[in-house]
Amino acid sequence: MGEQRSKAVKVAEFLADHDGVISTDQARHLGMSHDEVYGKSIAGLWVRHAHSTFLSAEHRMTDIALLRIAALAHGGVIDRVSAASLHGLLVDLPTPVTLSVARSSHGARCAVDTTVRRRTFPAEDLATVRDVRTTALPLTVLAAAADLDDGIAIMDRALQARRVTLTQLRAALDRNCGAYGMAKARKLLASAEDLSESELERKFVRFLHRHKITGWRQQVWFGGRRLDFVWPELQIAVEMHGWAFHHDHTRWERDQQTTNMLSKAGWLPLIFTWERLEFAPDEVLRELTEAIDLRQRVA
Repeated sequence: MGEQRSKAVKVAEFLADHDGVISTDQARHLGMSHDEVYGKSIAGLWVRHAHSTFLSAEHRMTDIALLRIAALAHGGVIDRVSAASLHGLLVDLPTPVTLSVARSSHGARCAVDTTVRRRTFPAEDLATVRDVRTTALPLTVLAAAADLDDGIAIMDRALQARRVTLTQLRAALDRNCGAYGMAKARKLLASAEDLSESELERKFVRFLHRHKITGWRQQVWFGGRRLDFVWPELQIAVEMHGWAFHHDHTRWERDQQTTNMLSKAGWLPLIFTWERLEFAPDEVLRELTEAIDLRQRVA
């Protein structure tokens, strides 16, 4: 009786520590027999979500439970946006769950909606978070940044919070250079490493020349402040913004003051970021040409 009680306590503690998720192998390791596991399932006390993975009926399905079930069912590594959620970089868990399995792995049935890729990771790029196998934080940041539409934001936040460094991101990229999504991640990282204000302005100059946009001047002083680009006859000013982690709060306050000063003087202030210039140049072109056309009609 004491042995049975001890086993029951161990199982209950395991379920409490693992968000109600347990596999057949884990239950057997805790001393349960095959018949006992089967009995829990038949009685509805453990709800089967994969061939050998269950959620206790006493626990609700949470984001971390979904990740645990997917990882156990597939024998895989949580990666990309799901890993970002597991590491606390995202508030909500996006669906489907993203994970990778070994190339030799056989398919697994799982009630959790998943996107599975076949790949293995260098040991340096693996971690365990809350007892779930996942990609380490630097690779997670790179992969999630490549997957998300606003991927630059997740990399920016991780750098600002000093959860990762540029050196760590570069090392993870070099180890996984041929993997899915790393081409976009390489662009984002290169900009974070090398993008000075002068380089961003040179990029915008090339953009203006490529689209044959004229009438502008660069680095013009107005009201005691240096403006990146102006169309003086049309009273249009363009400020270029790079990555947030390169700037401090004082710089942000100064930018707001410049925008307000220009507006009060009758100028049209526009702000373009490196991200939009790199990944949405058509939007930048449309907004700029619409502003120029509008001012030309008014003039």
